[in-house]
Amino acid sequence: MSRGRGRVVGLLAAATSVLVLALAPAALAQTDQSQLTIRSADSTDPTSVQVTFLWTGKPGDLDNLTIRENGKAVPKVQVQDFRKTGARIGTVVLVDLSGSMNDDGALSHAKAAVQKVAAGLPEGDQMAIVSFSNTAVVESAFTDDVAQLDAAMTDMDAPRDGRTALYDGIRKGVSLFEARPELQPNMLLITDGTDDVSRATLADAKASIVGSGAAFFALELTHKKGEVAEGDVNSIIDRTGGAVAKGTTEAEVAKGMDHLMTTMRSQFTATYASTQKAGSVDLEVSVGAVTQKKSYVIGTKASGGGLEPVKPADKAFGPSWMHSSLGALLALVLVGSAIGLGTFAIINLAGARNERLENVLSPYTEGPQPGDAPDNQLAQTAFLQRAVEMTEGFAERRGFLQKVEFALERADIPLRAAEALFFYLAGVIVLGLGSIFLLGLVPGLLVAVFLALIPPGVLSFVAGRRRRQFMAQLPDMLSLLAGSLRAGYSLMQGVEAVSQEVEEPMGKELRRIVTEARLGRELEESMDGVAERMESADFGWAVMAIRIQREVGGNLAELLITVQETMVQRERLRREVAALTAEGKISAYILGALPLGLGVFMTLANKEYMAPLFNTGVGQAMLGVSMLSVLIGFFWMWKTIQIEI
Repeated sequence: MSRGRGRVVGLLAAATSVLVLALAPAALAQTDQSQLTIRSADSTDPTSVQVTFLWTGKPGDLDNLTIRENGKAVPKVQVQDFRKTGARIGTVVLVDLSGSMNDDGALSHAKAAVQKVAAGLPEGDQMAIVSFSNTAVVESAFTDDVAQLDAAMTDMDAPRDGRTALYDGIRKGVSLFEARPELQPNMLLITDGTDDVSRATLADAKASIVGSGAAFFALELTHKKGEVAEGDVNSIIDRTGGAVAKGTTEAEVAKGMDHLMTTMRSQFTATYASTQKAGSVDLEVSVGAVTQKKSYVIGTKASGGGLEPVKPADKAFGPSWMHSSLGALLALVLVGSAIGLGTFAIINLAGARNERLENVLSPYTEGPQPGDAPDNQLAQTAFLQRAVEMTEGFAERRGFLQKVEFALERADIPLRAAEALFFYLAGVIVLGLGSIFLLGLVPGLLVAVFLALIPPGVLSFVAGRRRRQFMAQLPDMLSLLAGSLRAGYSLMQGVEAVSQEVEEPMGKELRRIVTEARLGRELEESMDGVAERMESADFGWAVMAIRIQREVGGNLAELLITVQETMVQRERLRREVAALTAEGKISAYILGALPLGLGVFMTLANKEYMAPLFNTGVGQAMLGVSMLSVLIGFFWMWKTIQIEI
């Protein structure tokens, strides 16, 4: 096996291993999608602490339940169904009666689903119904009377001009728990819209739910005119625990309601003797690979706001399809491929040692063979060489191959333009697809565009830095050249002598002039090439002076000194202008960065307040217009302080 093929196999093995590392967590995570949420911890009697938690996995998995207090495992834990402790569930159903609920039968689907739940209400459980439109109304207080609940749902009607007082409805529903403290509080929201009329804010609604200790469940009606504020709903669920379901048709809504009620009723109580006597307790409940952590003070009954914020216990990596059985199968296939390719590469690389030695010695014993790649060429395999050739042909036909060569020469990067283009495009495509795969379409495209701009930006930065160094060395170089001419050197000898004395990049460019002149190119043409490559008008004037002097005669040394003095004066003037315009530049930077910095700060300080700017069409339009205005203003200010010298 050749060295090039061994490298390709090794690269394939490495790439496959990277994909395995990316997909393996998702494949492992998909094996356990169960939800674990700690609802309350009653430690008023430390010898019999009762922890109530929601568990949607298999009941048999609770045999492996473990509880830790401050990192120490509790020896004996008894787990039983939540209802066997005598506790009962109280559910406040919040029904959206905004005008959009009349479309596509959304309200009728919601009524049917709630009436079905009311008809199957377990013994001892209570249900209350609150509707909200322009205002929030209690349709039925807590009751287990099926007829009363059915009548309350039947009498509901959504006015065409009705709006969505969602946050007011939540606060109204929370107030019902105050009269029934013996019930475990739960709240079920049925909506198709976003709050647009409440006097309360999202923070107010969230605080009221957290204070009541209720878990929050949401059934989102996703018909064509519905637009649910998923970010608001999810932020409440993340803080309080709960679940969300979606549905459009009557069957989907009924299925979603069944799922939410099953989740709500899948509650258990773990009883154990605490080893802690006083102070704060870090409670950790684990069922298999799923873990939930909360904190409470020993001797109290904590629920809702009395516990630490809910942390996602099992958030899988990557897009949703990676968490399915297909993702697991793909991960297993990639694991096998990685092992096979890695073994194949190691065996061939280890066994090809003599062959590689022969290949190294073959140019000396047999001479260069057709198709051998140069040592400094990146594309060492036939496949890569063919790909580079196709890229070169395409770029040459489009006319930008020479532009890439010129940019690489300016930055003094020793790469072939075709190879640079090929690996740049390949890197952008691979990283762009990876970004889209991991982050989603829009964020992935933004990341891909950003990654695509990095190499040209770096190339431009390196070329600009090299040009500035060249310009800074130019007056001293002309002074040295004039001195060598006064000492009796010819122009060619003077350029060669100076090239050995000055630093890079001036020395390298002068040595290139000497080399090209020895190969037969006119000295002035080689100098013009340097002026064009370095984009130096000053050096171009020096070359023009040399050309005129060689045509009409005169003292070239004095002429170069005059040009050098002119450049020094122009550089002094340029620096004075830079000092005078520094304040304007700083103002442009600050005013340009201020809106972005302020927006980031406000988003971090109050995410809910800034959410409409990113999650609504009007907010996104305003954001786009404002960003365009900032860019226009920045470039306008920048243009006014740019003074050509």
